[in-house]
Amino acid sequence: MITNKINATLQLALRYERLLTKEVRSLFMTTENESIWEVIMQYVGNINQIQEQYAFSAYNLQGGFAQIFINKMEIPNLSNHPQVVFLSLPTMCEYIDIGLGSVCASNVSNPGGNFTVTGEGVLLAVIDSGIDYSHPDFRNIDGSTRIKYLWDQTLLGTSPVGFSSGVEFTSEQINDALSRNTKEEQLAIVPSQDMIGHGTAITGIAAGNGRGSTGHINKGMAPECELLIVKLGTVTNEHPRDIEVMQGLYYVVRKAEELEKPIVILLGIGNNLTAHDGSAPIELYINQVYNMWMTNIVVGVGNQGNRGSHTSGKVDIGTFEEQQLLIEGNIANYACCIWSRFTDDIKLTIQAPNGEKTEELNLLNASRAYLFDETAVMINFSAPLTNIDKQLIYILFQGQGGRNINNGIWNLTISGGNIVLEGNYHIWGSIVTETENQTQFLNADLNQTITTPATANKITSVGAYNNFAVQPVSFSGRGPSADGRVKPGITAPGVNITVPASESENLYTTLSGTSAASAFVAGAYVLMMSYGIYQLGNINLYGDIIRIFMLRTARRPSSQSPYPNITWGNGILCVEAALTSMKEVVEQRR
Repeated sequence: MITNKINATLQLALRYERLLTKEVRSLFMTTENESIWEVIMQYVGNINQIQEQYAFSAYNLQGGFAQIFINKMEIPNLSNHPQVVFLSLPTMCEYIDIGLGSVCASNVSNPGGNFTVTGEGVLLAVIDSGIDYSHPDFRNIDGSTRIKYLWDQTLLGTSPVGFSSGVEFTSEQINDALSRNTKEEQLAIVPSQDMIGHGTAITGIAAGNGRGSTGHINKGMAPECELLIVKLGTVTNEHPRDIEVMQGLYYVVRKAEELEKPIVILLGIGNNLTAHDGSAPIELYINQVYNMWMTNIVVGVGNQGNRGSHTSGKVDIGTFEEQQLLIEGNIANYACCIWSRFTDDIKLTIQAPNGEKTEELNLLNASRAYLFDETAVMINFSAPLTNIDKQLIYILFQGQGGRNINNGIWNLTISGGNIVLEGNYHIWGSIVTETENQTQFLNADLNQTITTPATANKITSVGAYNNFAVQPVSFSGRGPSADGRVKPGITAPGVNITVPASESENLYTTLSGTSAASAFVAGAYVLMMSYGIYQLGNINLYGDIIRIFMLRTARRPSSQSPYPNITWGNGILCVEAALTSMKEVVEQRR
């Protein structure tokens, strides 16, 4: 199927639905009726005018995006509507990661220090795996909760106004639960848990008050801000998708507007199967959300820096390159995306570990499916998309009959056809979360390994460094973005950070990764908003303005120069320097 408004994964699903496993189909099919598919629609104008012609239910996320439920047979017709810009399937995301002195913050919130800012008056929203709301670090001195609202998308019950899924809990309900003597009694009132621990950990870095530690030694960046928490997932699947993240973004910004407070949003997820240029639906939506309210949005650059999930190359007319993909271990599904320019005639041949090959594929035979032993391989070439000049070749490897993908080396031969003006291509593969699994491209390109949505235009993307030695860490994704923008924006500590533990007898554990680093930056933004808006009295100190202060005042070790660069971005976060610069500029202009 060739169309300019349906993305490659949706085209492939429409053509090869019967070949897809139940696990893959569950990403977009409803459990009640498998002919009704969940789709992300980007549109212009009034969505009601589109609904007048097509029978679908919709949850409008504003900013030109909606979550819709539509009969699969109507999708091609819907794509022809002049107000429809783009249709895509929800995509799977992964949680990015399974000492304050390092960011110049140790003297920021202490009484008698250079600044006495603690984040008061600002909201921190964490959209991740939930939170252990009973942990002392998220409770006030009187034992009450610091959480204003908690939306658990995985539960059945009373959903937030305007949404049809999950359960919303208020601070009053959480306090009622906290007044009970046992964990069982608490969960009977607020049955939300962070079984992964990721959301609890990064919330602690950004905003924990350290009440669970002696002398509050494990205090986070902004210990007195209020919290909005979104636990990602659905009733049937706690694994996050981009559509749940988009819903969470709209929810927390709307809450901040209702509460009339500025907000910093921290995301802890990543996806590798995009163009890495800011054009993914979730990235375009982030740009819209950024302008809805007094907002800053933060995410880590991902931990794909040393995972071999990216490779690249260049072909010319009549030349070819082979890229070897090693599939190892128990992997039932794996996908990769080949991105090139539409001006280039790119051809593809895939050889399985057993020696069998596909035919030579190009845009003229746009969709094909093959069975090699117990592995199905489905390929789709996308046609030109509105406002996008790249071609996507989407490849899905899928074990059949409950089996895993055939292990071994899969050869991808990329060749140039009759017209090649540029010839450059990039291949990004799925994120493999198991650290011991060595699935990777054998000729990996370690640059441009930042995951989505860190390549969005309006987000602050954060890399990690080893705060014990002031050295870059190999796992931290490297820039730039595929369209040449500086990424990461800034770096922060990301190795063995002490964090609150979730649902554990031990109150603290450690976390490494770029999510940990991003939590420092989110907490720094909370402090900067609180200081600028409430203490300096300037209501415009949010968004791009404070981002500039943060990036300009970053520490820049000379051994890592020149700056900005693809590893350190603009340098290392230094909160005190940013606050000092804000104060000097504001007072000078009074």
